[in-house]
Amino acid sequence: MKEIINIPETEKRYKDEWLLFEVIETDRLNQPIRGRLLYHSKDRNEIHKVAMKSKCKIDYITFTGDPFPKDGAVILL
Repeated sequence: MKEIINIPETEKRYKDEWLLFEVIETDRLNQPIRGRLLYHSKDRNEIHKVAMKSKCKIDYITFTGDPFPKDGAVILL
């Protein structure tokens, strides 16, 4: 069994990666604060493959990098 860790602190350790957590505890706003890191990868597709096989009740996927690449553009419709 993987150890229960602080989710926000763990997010800081994995720069520009996708993280999959099993959520154990949330704050009063229902934001995940403690859980188990199940998988991490630079490849979003790998995270989703693992998540689909996961049997945890509540999972949380997050990306720790910049959501908007420097050479990208945002289009609002």
